[in-house]
Amino acid sequence: MSNERITYGPVEGLRAGRYGLGLNLKAACYRIGRTLIDTGPPNQWRAVRRFAIEQDEEHGIDRVLLTHHHEDHAGNAARLRELLDVPVYAPEKSLDRLRRGISLETYRWIVWGRPRPIEAEPVPESLTLADGTSLRTLPAPGHTDDMVCYLAPAHDLLFAADLYVTRRPEYLRMDEHAPRLIESIHNVLEHDFDTVLCSHQGVVEDGRQALADKVKYMEALCGVVRRRYRYDKLAVPEITDEILGREGMLYWMTGGDFSKHNLIASCLDEVADASAIVD
Repeated sequence: MSNERITYGPVEGLRAGRYGLGLNLKAACYRIGRTLIDTGPPNQWRAVRRFAIEQDEEHGIDRVLLTHHHEDHAGNAARLRELLDVPVYAPEKSLDRLRRGISLETYRWIVWGRPRPIEAEPVPESLTLADGTSLRTLPAPGHTDDMVCYLAPAHDLLFAADLYVTRRPEYLRMDEHAPRLIESIHNVLEHDFDTVLCSHQGVVEDGRQALADKVKYMEALCGVVRRRYRYDKLAVPEITDEILGREGMLYWMTGGDFSKHNLIASCLDEVADASAIVD
């Protein structure tokens, strides 16, 4: 599968991935000024290296910002620091995981590769790039508890990590949290931006509206799930079949880590009596 280059205003990007199979398995890293945001998956190192070093000294990279610890985002951070001798910054909650190295399910190292451990520095709440552009760090847990987005107000851009990905999600990872994701989208929408730079979809020019559509869909989904659970006394498998249908390829590829069941169950995470959520 060929990699994709992105140019949007002051941003250059690379979407790189090994597999297709009808699924979006590319991950993006973005360069704004001399700052690289995320580093792509480890098995795409050659493409990421070319992307990182192709510019002349005036436009080279002088720092790396990570949005969270996952291997498709932080996977080449250690190599880039060794190659370019630049600092790597990450959210506070990412630091121990990056230092220790993360354990991966089989499908994850097959799809993305194995990242090297790295000693990163905590990312500040805001920073100013060489050209004067300001970036703000916005906490955005839900996909992971450590994820952040980066806002570039002067350019109406949001580097959204995995906050968006799709308007109407049907799957969720086992460790994702739907109510927290909904809250994070609302918090991010309090800020001004037009375009989303998604870590998997690339440029989403109607990004603000896309995020608004996603949170509206997820709130409606969680509302229906809670009614069917609380008042109709349906179990999660029944609700899943009714609303989303049978599990698809993503479930089987990931051994159930990505599943429709996880999405429906996560909608009930704030229900006080959760004893009936499991099968």
